[in-house]
Amino acid sequence: MKGIVIYYSGSGSTQKVAGAIYMGMKKELEICDIASVKNIDPVDVGKYDVVAIGGPIWYYRETANLREFAYKLPRMDGKYVIPFCVHGASPSGFFYSLVPTLLKKGLTVIGWNDWYGSVFHVLHMPKPYLTDGHPDEVDLREAEQFGRDMAIRAKRIAAGDKSLIPEIPKGANSDPLWKPGGMAGARPQRREGEGPGGPPGGGPPMPMQPPVRRVIVEKCRYPECTACIDNCLVNAFDFSTKPPTVRQNCLQCNICDRLCVYEAIETKGGMGALPTTKRIDMTKCKYPECTICIDHCAMNAIDFSVNPPVFRNTCEKDDLCYVICPEGAIEMSNLENTHGRMGMSAEHGFNKNLEEAEKTGKFRRLVPLDKVGWDNPIWKMKQRPIFNIKDLYDDNLDTIKKKNK
Repeated sequence: MKGIVIYYSGSGSTQKVAGAIYMGMKKELEICDIASVKNIDPVDVGKYDVVAIGGPIWYYRETANLREFAYKLPRMDGKYVIPFCVHGASPSGFFYSLVPTLLKKGLTVIGWNDWYGSVFHVLHMPKPYLTDGHPDEVDLREAEQFGRDMAIRAKRIAAGDKSLIPEIPKGANSDPLWKPGGMAGARPQRREGEGPGGPPGGGPPMPMQPPVRRVIVEKCRYPECTACIDNCLVNAFDFSTKPPTVRQNCLQCNICDRLCVYEAIETKGGMGALPTTKRIDMTKCKYPECTICIDHCAMNAIDFSVNPPVFRNTCEKDDLCYVICPEGAIEMSNLENTHGRMGMSAEHGFNKNLEEAEKTGKFRRLVPLDKVGWDNPIWKMKQRPIFNIKDLYDDNLDTIKKKNK
């Protein structure tokens, strides 16, 4: 059997887990490869029998580039897939969002798993963060064993033991990773100082009503392009109306915004009422000698073909480029009224999630609660780069591959 591990990693944590899964799978499969979504054509995945595919959780779902990759996979009927993810303190929505796309390709899900990871580019999060230190050696040993177990399971299923195919969780009692994430549904506007992340001591309310989307018919290429329809989990797009409409059952996952290459989806309201916008200060930028922001952009959204450079609508707004720019050339507006009003404390729901996970043995706390940097949110850190991408990717794939030759 031929296996492959495919992943996206923003700041290195998922790469480490993917590498460990690869090491485990390679012990049992005749051929096993590993690749980032940036370095392999989805069509080429068709030659493999077992595919482990994973990434971090952003916006309570998989990253848009991972969804786009899955969407472009060929038909793979009769072959096996193993989704996995890495997340901070809110493990929610990943499998619910990604797995339906994999199933549409004819793949059979034979297992899944998730791990905790450090957080480096969610600007309002404290540093040190609640889950920092993960994935550690314990996590990676578990990931390696998981990879080996999944390879063995794949071979046994291929040999005829269909009883090993797990039932996909559904319903209210399933794991949060198999349910819609926290972006779904309406959110009431917060009053001063209220709610998770409310500003200490009060302040103006954060407008958190769901955004309103519309299709710009002059830009839309329907029916030639149906990417928004094909990737919507709840069939929220209605092209039978003129103009097309987006129904109220929209989950607010933002996938349609990211995947529309024609910029035909306009979004207003929600967090967009207090937007952060990025710009590149070309007096500081060292392009083309430095291309770190381009190299690590999940959606290839930074366009240096125009002057000044622009961030396309496909931008995931995860702010990785901002924290890893060695020159501090990427500037963001309105941080005080966005990330500055989403601070955290020990009473935040994310910490409650971890307390429950500790009780069941799912989570090992490596950063004591009194060491969390509650008063040190990432957006306030002054050094540039805020985090060195080379340090984050300290366990590279060349090393992993050499270990397994």
